[in-house]
Amino acid sequence: MTGTEPRRLNHRHVSLARRILDVAAERGMSPGERLAEQALASLCNVSRTPVRKALQILAEQGLATPDSEGGYVLATDPVAGGRLDAGIATDRESEIHDAVLRDLAAGRIAETQTVASLQRRYDVPRQTVQNVLLELAEENLAERAPGQQWLLKQFAVGPDATARSYEFRLAMEPLALSLPDFRRDFTAMAALRQSMLLLRAMPEAGFDRGLFDRIDLDFHLLVARGCGNPFIAEALAGHHRRRRKVAGSSHVGTFRLMQSNQEHLQILEHIERGQMELAADLMSVHLRLSSAQRPRLAGRGVPSLFRAVS
Repeated sequence: MTGTEPRRLNHRHVSLARRILDVAAERGMSPGERLAEQALASLCNVSRTPVRKALQILAEQGLATPDSEGGYVLATDPVAGGRLDAGIATDRESEIHDAVLRDLAAGRIAETQTVASLQRRYDVPRQTVQNVLLELAEENLAERAPGQQWLLKQFAVGPDATARSYEFRLAMEPLALSLPDFRRDFTAMAALRQSMLLLRAMPEAGFDRGLFDRIDLDFHLLVARGCGNPFIAEALAGHHRRRRKVAGSSHVGTFRLMQSNQEHLQILEHIERGQMELAADLMSVHLRLSSAQRPRLAGRGVPSLFRAVS
């Protein structure tokens, strides 16, 4: 490796670093708060060793700083400014992970695979394939099958995945908002509001898609966590994390993303006021507009249907 080449990092450690930032955002953590290894290991369902590696990556990226008493503390707002460099160099596992998803979506590999069959196809060590499969399982894109087999979830990445995703969300997210045991996390909502207002103030030419993706995930996870039904919460949270992995905002026009952020903000305001039925109605309209992946107006305002319901 030359002196100008970036150090290549373990793909799972980079993914875990991003997950730690998500946890910090979900828990409303502020700069200066301690990133406790054991707590993070429990929340992310891993051992302390990979957490330590992930925290080192965050420190190298300026998102965490060493604590004088050992360990690390958060160095930035995890919602507004906590993002890893998108171009961070990762190891061979990243390439194989993406290749498996591409081949699965295109139908070039079957849903049922073994470690040995993937090892032969991609000509990589057994440990690399095992690590990739474990990460896919964490992302709810694969699961162990009987014997030595693994089941890859082609339905989640195939050509109909986006349409089926919106069908699921239209059935579940308005319902989650209308349940009587919905719990409002005012601390998390205040942090989300601040970030949404930051996005709203951005001009179309300078709109931050990466920040939008983070806020979009955080907003929909807040709805999932708050619903009060653990089965619905688990299903929605798993779906949204998988959605973030396989479908970002790159295929959606910037103006539609700006509209979507405004719709998120209006739904959030009704949740804050306890107007849950109205929030549920607005969520239905928001999801239908988003499924179209384009604005409904030639002008530059909130979509008329959304405004009428509001």
